[in-house]
Amino acid sequence: METPKYLQTLWSYKWLLAFGLVVAVVAGFFAGFTIVNGQLESRAVKSFTAGTTVLVTSPSDTLYQAQVPERAIQEGVVPPEPLDLAASTQIYAYLVTGAGIRGAVETAVGPLDEDTESISAIRRTTQPAGDERFPGSLKLPVLEIFATAATEPRAEEITAAATEAFLGYVTAQQDAQAIPVENRVQLAVLTEGQAVEAETSNPAIPIVVTGFSVFLGFVALAFIIAGIRSDRAKRRKGARRRNGERMSSSNGQGPTASETSPVIDDADEVLVGAGIRTN
Repeated sequence: METPKYLQTLWSYKWLLAFGLVVAVVAGFFAGFTIVNGQLESRAVKSFTAGTTVLVTSPSDTLYQAQVPERAIQEGVVPPEPLDLAASTQIYAYLVTGAGIRGAVETAVGPLDEDTESISAIRRTTQPAGDERFPGSLKLPVLEIFATAATEPRAEEITAAATEAFLGYVTAQQDAQAIPVENRVQLAVLTEGQAVEAETSNPAIPIVVTGFSVFLGFVALAFIIAGIRSDRAKRRKGARRRNGERMSSSNGQGPTASETSPVIDDADEVLVGAGIRTN
C-alpha cells in the first residue's frame, strides 16, 4: 500500500516537527503556569468565597420557649401581630446587594474589582451543611452574606465590611423611623466563615490549546516549505528544458535557410535581370 503524499511530506520534515513538539510543550507549560518568587504557580484565575450567617429575630422571639405564656387581653385592644421574618429576610438579601451597601463597603475596603470581586446574599433554605446551589424547601429567617475575591484575606475583608454595613443600615433605618426597641428586628451574627476556594476553570485547557496550536503551526510550516521547494524544482526543470531546446536549434538540427527559401535557377535569374517577366 502506497504511503499518502502528506505523510511522506511530514516524514521528510520529521526533525522540524520534533523541534516544533518541544516548542509546543514549552509554550503550553508557560501558558498554564508561571514562576512567582521562585515558586511554580498556576495561571488559572482563582476565586475565594467567604460568608457570614445572620439570624433575623425579634425581642419577642419564642425560639427558646416551649410555649407562649398566658396574657390578659384588654377589651378593645388588638393583640400584636408578629411579622413573617423569613419573608423579610428575602428582602434583606436584595438590600445587601444594593448600591447603598456596596458604596459603604467600598468606602471601608476600597473599590471592588468588577471582574473578580462581588457581594451577594441569600436567604437560607437548607440545613447548615446544605448547598444553596441546590435550594431546599425551608423558609428560614437566616441570611447569608458572602463575598467573592481573588484571595482569601480579601474575600473575608469584603464579607466583614458588607455585614457591618448592613447591620448599620438596618439600625439607621430603625432610628429614622423611630421604631420602639421592643418592636425592632434584631440581627444576630451566627458564624463568620473562613474563605474557601470556589470552582475555577480547568487549568489544563490553556495548556492543551496553546501546545496544540503551536505544534499545528509547525505542521503548516512544513507543508509551506515543501510547497516552496516543489515550486522551485518545477521552475528549474522548465528552465533546463528551454535551454536544451535553444542549444539543439543552434547546433543545426533546426530547419536551414535552403529548406525555407525558394530556389531560382540561372535562366530565370537572367530574364529577371533583363526586365522580362517569367511565369
